Amino acid sequence: MKPNYRALSLSLTAMLALTAELRAQTLTGRDRWADSVRVMIEGGVRSGSSAAIDSARVLLERAMTAFPNDPLLLHYEGYALYRKATLALGRTGADPKPMLEKAREALERSSKNLELPETFSLQAAVYGQIIAASKNPLTGMTLGKKSSDMTSRAVEEGPRNPRVWLLRGIGAMFTPEMWGGGLGKAEDYLKKSVAFYETDKPVRPLPAWGRAEAFIWLGQVYSKQGKADAARAAFEGALGIEPDNGWARALLTGTAKPVGSR
Repeated sequence: MKPNYRALSLSLTAMLALTAELRAQTLTGRDRWADSVRVMIEGGVRSGSSAAIDSARVLLERAMTAFPNDPLLLHYEGYALYRKATLALGRTGADPKPMLEKAREALERSSKNLELPETFSLQAAVYGQIIAASKNPLTGMTLGKKSSDMTSRAVEEGPRNPRVWLLRGIGAMFTPEMWGGGLGKAEDYLKKSVAFYETDKPVRPLPAWGRAEAFIWLGQVYSKQGKADAARAAFEGALGIEPDNGWARALLTGTAKPVGSR
């Protein structure tokens, strides 16, 4: 008997929504909405479920009806779209550009009124992905500097913020050494991220994502460097934090390859 994947996805989405609601009960107003959305997005990231992220965005629409143009809600709108676009990148035929453009707009609006280091880092990441998805060389010329400027701003605002170093490390993996990237830089940045997560205590509903992901990306760097034992230890570290992380388990068991591998 084949499993009903649609039913499983719907069940997961409902469970994530209930978990988000229970965790947000001690908060009120805008913060309660934002924390519920935060939890739902993170559940979708762990499970690789676009449906869960879509459910978070539906909740965001309701929240922004009550709190229009709220910068923290706009941050989570941009973050949700960034995550959805990232999932789309790994699927044949999916076009992430419309989602990335919407993420760009939401994050730019958010950063005008709320200077979160994560917002600047996400802007840099989104600009970088738009460049990668575009076939127009002018896009790289105009957005390349913006991406670099946002990365610098993120480090300035959050020098010990682990999510800043996580996204910087991911970016370095896909940037040639001649342009300031490379596996060596990525390893350094991701090690900083892992270390800074040890003392990371964000207050709800502020961003708190990425600890297991830092180990996942560090493991992929190690794998590309031929350090199989270190890569395995990093993937095991991710599962120690999030036992239900499907991506970490797939990388550990070899059913998925590191990003960029053939």
